[in-house]
Amino acid sequence: MTHFYNVYQFAAPAVLFPLAYWLWLGRFGGDHAVTALIMLVPVVSYYVIAIVGIIRLRLWRINTRPTIKGLRPHHGFVIGAAAGLIAYLTFWLVPQDQASTRGVFTAAFVLGSVFGYWNWWYETYAVKSGFISLYTKKIAAGATPEEAVTDYAPIMFGSFGACHGALIKIAENFLLPGYSALSIWSVAITGVVAMIGIPTALYLSVHRIRYGESGLRTYVDSITAGSGAID
Repeated sequence: MTHFYNVYQFAAPAVLFPLAYWLWLGRFGGDHAVTALIMLVPVVSYYVIAIVGIIRLRLWRINTRPTIKGLRPHHGFVIGAAAGLIAYLTFWLVPQDQASTRGVFTAAFVLGSVFGYWNWWYETYAVKSGFISLYTKKIAAGATPEEAVTDYAPIMFGSFGACHGALIKIAENFLLPGYSALSIWSVAITGVVAMIGIPTALYLSVHRIRYGESGLRTYVDSITAGSGAID
């Protein structure tokens, strides 16, 4: 299984990202600005989340090469490729001409559900294979990979996907008919803030309710030292 992740991490940016970009470009009538917007916002957002989570907080790491303290240089483009391709396939279910608030919520719900599920699956097997090491409270307490990933993946990736779905539908409905530099940058910045802030806020809130702590504490020392489960 580790072999799959080692190959996928390079195939995704090299093959799937250009493929997803090309597919969205076709849906958006050849508009590169809007296509770049919906493809690159997840990349930038996940780079920020990963840099803080891996390097600063040491909540997890990727066990591969090359990495910088467990962070792959191409990290954001791996999830960006998946986000773009999954979103495109999912948007077959969302009418392109549904220019309404309901269309935005529909896109957010559908893509959030799909993205949350597939990333839960991906993360679970990545942890089980040893490709990803988690240093969370659940792992320190002796939880299985399935239990540990379920503790955060549906919340984080589900809300990440929902924000991406809303972003795509807003871009499609309100930017494609015509846009200025100000409007496209406003949507891009709002999208980045939402895709970082909303998943993080939800995760921290749920973790606080469940365990009485923020979820920013790393258990890397106790886990790597093999000190056993904690309460």
